[in-house]
Amino acid sequence: MKQVRTVFMGTPKIAKTLLENILQAGISIDLVVTQPDRKVGRKQQVVYSPVKECALDNAIPVFQPQKIKEDFDPILKIQPDLIITCAYGQIVPDEVLNAPRFGCVNLHGSLLPKYRGAAPIQRAVWNQDKESGMSLMKMVSEMDAGPVFSEERILLDEEETTSSLFDKMADAASRLLIRDFDKICREDASYTEQDKTLVTYAKKISKDDEKIDLSRSDQEIFAQIRALSLEPGGYVFIKKRKFKILEAHYHDHSISKPLSFLGKYKNGYGLALHNGVLEIVRCQMEGKPVVSGSDFANGQGRSLIDMTCE
Repeated sequence: MKQVRTVFMGTPKIAKTLLENILQAGISIDLVVTQPDRKVGRKQQVVYSPVKECALDNAIPVFQPQKIKEDFDPILKIQPDLIITCAYGQIVPDEVLNAPRFGCVNLHGSLLPKYRGAAPIQRAVWNQDKESGMSLMKMVSEMDAGPVFSEERILLDEEETTSSLFDKMADAASRLLIRDFDKICREDASYTEQDKTLVTYAKKISKDDEKIDLSRSDQEIFAQIRALSLEPGGYVFIKKRKFKILEAHYHDHSISKPLSFLGKYKNGYGLALHNGVLEIVRCQMEGKPVVSGSDFANGQGRSLIDMTCE
């Protein structure tokens, strides 16, 4: 690997996996930029981003601007040759994009120009796509509009979840960057412009998206649940309380009472849909901890048998 001054920008687990893999491959990182620490829970405990944890474990300096559009001097002081981004979480200003001589590259979880935007991985699962992929692209001012250097395609299986696809995307991003690192560290590196006529957008998952639309077909309901699995989780209402379905399998099954709970079903808890049954593997009743579907079936779920949800 070429020894170039490199800045890495990222925040969640997918970016941490990428950072771990490229460090192991011998790519040196001079500075990590990630989102500020968060306070969570009743005790307001300070939580680091996964990327910060990795950076600290590897003794890499960390920069956490509240607003990178206003605070980016530490990046420029590095005089980076290359900036690598993956799910950073803020819009990177032109001053930063234009700083490195080899440019600023991004690992984006779709086959561009399809699914530009905030939630390409979730939307691929929600829309029941058969294929997605990871793109290694050069960043420009317009969101996800930069030219593409390379891509890796990923086949989605029938029970693909956002969580499982994120893991596959992290591995694909690592392979792309490690394989092409020396190639993009050239001032004459060749990128291919996106076809503007094929652009689609993947809007951010909203709070409204988390309510499971039980009027849809079974496969559409199951796709929505998988797109929200394991986080933030899709929910239905039971007696005006949210019931989150965090992980499930679907089975064809004759139904006598649609949208009602069946009690213990296979290795989980059963919810009848229209033409089949959801085997709920992991769930959470509002105000309660996350439990397995089996434990829920043996506990609170017994009182919900035959009750309908909405």
